[in-house]
Amino acid sequence: MPLAWGILEGSQKESFDPVLSTPAECADELSRGTVDLGLIPAIEYQRIKGCRIVPGPAVASSHRVRSVILVSVLPLWKVKTVAFDKGSRTSVALAQIIFNEFYRIRPDFRPAEPDVTSMLATSDAALLIGDNALSFTEAHRLPNAELQKGLLRHGSEPLQVFDLMERWKFLTGLPFVFAFWAAREGFKDATVVDRLKQSRDFGVANISVIAEKYAERLSLPKASLEKYLRENVNYYMDAKCVEGLNLFYAKAAAIGAIKSSRPIEFL
Repeated sequence: MPLAWGILEGSQKESFDPVLSTPAECADELSRGTVDLGLIPAIEYQRIKGCRIVPGPAVASSHRVRSVILVSVLPLWKVKTVAFDKGSRTSVALAQIIFNEFYRIRPDFRPAEPDVTSMLATSDAALLIGDNALSFTEAHRLPNAELQKGLLRHGSEPLQVFDLMERWKFLTGLPFVFAFWAAREGFKDATVVDRLKQSRDFGVANISVIAEKYAERLSLPKASLEKYLRENVNYYMDAKCVEGLNLFYAKAAAIGAIKSSRPIEFL
């Protein structure tokens, strides 16, 4: 939301005709060419022919992110099945990399509705992203078998929760880029770069306003949501982010999450 805030609420309103979609839907629309620009999951850059990245604005993290988590009823090295939010794309590839790099295993990933109870009823682990991950993290700040008893399989042993950004940082020492603006093949208006940077800057300057607006909608404390937006997410794609993005693409290609890794090309 901070990246699009200027488009929705600021002076960039006049420059764009916004279409509100999930990141996965944005990628599909960009791939079809029905939109000029889309805020897409990072992995989709490798799957959308001819698209280019808008330099600058990004949804990234350099430490714990809180909104991309793996919830497991087993130690990760024992996990054979993972249910994932059907809207998740980049995070699925990241989880596959984490399993392969840390444990040398490749669990079966299964698309599911983002309900952790039903996900864990049929799989060893659940991959939660976005608002659902934030809500789960807020509700389960500390291990609590009583609160989690409907999710458990093995007596009173609590669930294990892993922040995938923390795992990536431990593995690589680099930030991780989850999403960014991308332009469709053939789109050449580079003037949008400055306008999208201005939209981001307006959003970053109004994080308190954004947190207040969405706290009630998401049933999350405003302070927790504001802390997430300020401390867990980074909105600037710097050289380290690009390095992390290139490494992510190389590792995703190595495990078959994408066919190959094409070089990063900016608008």
